[in-house]
Amino acid sequence: MFFLSCQVLQATQRQVKKLPGSEISNWDDRVLNSRINNKANRPILERNETVQEVLAQIKMTQDADFNKPRVVALWSPRGTGKTSLLRHLAQREEYAESRKCGRLLVLDAQVVRDYVDQDPERLVRAIIIWHLLQIFHEHTVNDVTFQATSFADVMELVKGKANDDRFNTNLRSWFYQSGRTVGQVLEQWRSLTGTALGASDTCPLLIFMDQAELLAKEQQAIRSSKGGIKSAFTNLCSHLPQRMGVFCAGTLNLMEGVPHTEYTQLMVHRMPALAPLSGEAAATMMVQRSGKQYGNDVLKQVHLFSGGVPRLLEFAFQAPGELSTEVVAMNAMTMCFSDSYASAAPFFDNSGVALSLVLCSAVRWKVCERAKVPGTDIPWSEIFHAGAAFPSGDTVLVPRLWWCRDVAVSETLQQNLEDVNISLEDLLPDAMKLLQKSGGPTARGVPWEKCVANALAARFRLHCMERKSNANDTWVPFLELYPTQDEHLRRVLQPFEVCWCDGVDLPTKEATVLDKVGRAIKCNSACASAHHDLLIPVRRRDTGTEYMAAQCRYGSIKGANELDKTSQAKARKPQRGETVEDMPNVLLQICSEAKAGYQEFQSRPWKDRQDQHRYSLMNCSEIIAQLECFRLLR
Repeated sequence: MFFLSCQVLQATQRQVKKLPGSEISNWDDRVLNSRINNKANRPILERNETVQEVLAQIKMTQDADFNKPRVVALWSPRGTGKTSLLRHLAQREEYAESRKCGRLLVLDAQVVRDYVDQDPERLVRAIIIWHLLQIFHEHTVNDVTFQATSFADVMELVKGKANDDRFNTNLRSWFYQSGRTVGQVLEQWRSLTGTALGASDTCPLLIFMDQAELLAKEQQAIRSSKGGIKSAFTNLCSHLPQRMGVFCAGTLNLMEGVPHTEYTQLMVHRMPALAPLSGEAAATMMVQRSGKQYGNDVLKQVHLFSGGVPRLLEFAFQAPGELSTEVVAMNAMTMCFSDSYASAAPFFDNSGVALSLVLCSAVRWKVCERAKVPGTDIPWSEIFHAGAAFPSGDTVLVPRLWWCRDVAVSETLQQNLEDVNISLEDLLPDAMKLLQKSGGPTARGVPWEKCVANALAARFRLHCMERKSNANDTWVPFLELYPTQDEHLRRVLQPFEVCWCDGVDLPTKEATVLDKVGRAIKCNSACASAHHDLLIPVRRRDTGTEYMAAQCRYGSIKGANELDKTSQAKARKPQRGETVEDMPNVLLQICSEAKAGYQEFQSRPWKDRQDQHRYSLMNCSEIIAQLECFRLLR
C-alpha cells in the first residue's frame, strides 16, 4: 500500500461548477472496495501502535520542510493484516474529508505492474487521471463528461495514442490542456475536488497502494548516489513533487540490502513488520469473527500451530461447528497453507533450510533481515517474502503447521536433529500429546527441563551454523548464547564459555557435578528423584571445565528453605546422617515465569552463595518460543 500527501496547490483559473453533495453516490465502492481485495472491515488487533506511528509520520512529513518526497515504508509477510490495516487507515476520521471529497486514491499495484518500464512521470500522471475518471464517472464538470475506463486505456491517452472512440472530445481536450505534466495533473486533482466537491484548501491528497512489492521488486542494477537500491517504485516516488509524503507496504522489504535510508531524490523511513498475534488477540478475533467456536484448550492449540498468523486464524475461525475440534481447525489451516503459502513449501523441502528455520523459531534466535538464514546462503528477506517465516520483533516465528503435518518433512527434521543429539519432540513439545498424558501441574517439570536443555543445545548449534564453524572445535561465551539484561545473571555467566557439540544426553544413571565433564548437557529426567535436573558443561577460562548445576522449575521459584531441604547447594544428595560439603559449582534455578525477577536472599549461606556469583536465577522464557504448550497442562 502507498500513501501520498502533498501541500496545497493553487486552484486552476478555469471555473468549475460545484456538484450537489448527494449527486455522486457509492463512495465506498468508488474509492475503496473496487480497488482492493478486502471488501469488509475486520478487527485491527494489536496494530494500534503501528497505526499511530503511520499517522504521526505522515503528519510530520506534512509539517516538515523537506526538499524531496518522503517514503514511510511498512512491509510484512502475506496474511499479517496489511490490507485490513489499509482499510482501517482509509476510514480513519483524520482522513474523512479526503475520502468524501475524492482526494483519497486507493490503488493495488497489480493495476500498474505491466507498465513499470514506462517513464515514471508518465505513470504518475496516468494513476491520478485514472482515479479522477472513476471518481467523476458519468458526471459532467465544466462541460467535461468523465467516464471510467481501464488503466491500459489511460496509459494510451497519456502516451498520446488513444483511439477517438475511447474518450469523448471534451475529455481529450481537457487532458491535452491540463494533463501534460505531473504538476498540471496534481493541480487538476486539487482543483476539481475542491471546487466540485467542496474540499478545503488544507485537505490533503492521499494515495494508498496495496502490494507495493510488485513495483519494489523491479530493481535496477544502478544505485542512488546515496547508496540506495533503485527500483520501479523508488523511480515513481522520486518523480513526485517535493515535500510529498508516501506510505507504502507490501511483502517485500523495500529497504533490503540498502546501506542508506537517503536516496538522491527521496527519503525512506522504515517501520517494523506486523508481528503475529498473541493468544489473547487470537481469542478476541475468534469471538469477533464467529462467536464461541473453540474451547479454551483447543483455542490455545490453534494459536500454537498457527503461530498467531492472522490469515491462518481466520481460516480456523471460519470452520463450521458451534464447538469445533482441533482436527477441524488443523484441516482448515492446512487448506490455507496450500492456498496462500505455496511459495513457502520449497524451503521446507530443503532439509538444511527447514532445520535452520525451525530452530530459529523454537529458540527466539535474533535475526537481521539483511543477513542470511544460519547455515544457508538465503537472505531472511527472501524467506519473509515467501511467507516461510514471520518477523516477531527481532526474532522469527515459523508456524508449526508449516512442517508438522508433512510426514516427510517432520521425519527429516527429527532425524537431522537426532544426529546432533537434539530432540525435536522435547524442543517443541506437542500440545495435544501433552494434554493426553498430563498428570496435573507436576507433569510440567519433566517436559520443561527437557525443553530448556534442548533449547540451549539448539542455540549452540545455530551459532555454529551461522558462522559455518566446526561445532567440535567451537567454544562460545555463555552470554552469547543466553543474552540477558539481568546484571546479576550476567556476572554469574560472564566467566564461562561452552561447547555443547554433543547436544543433550539423557543418562539412565543419575549424573552429578562430580562426574567427568563432557560436551553434552546432562538431563536427569529419566532418573527418579534426581538431585539436580540439569548438568551444564562449561569452561572457566582460568580453571578449565566443570559442570554448572541447574534446578528447573516450571512456575514459582524455590525459596531458601526449599533449596536447603533438597540440599541443592551440595554436589549430591546426602544420605541420612551424612554431611556433604557445599559444591563450588554454580547453581542455576531455571524458572519459566517471565516476571520472576531477581531473587534476593537475606539469610546465609544462600546470600553468600549469591554474592559470590555461585547462584542465580535464569528465566528461559527468553529462549523458548512456545511456553503455551506447558500452560495447557491442568
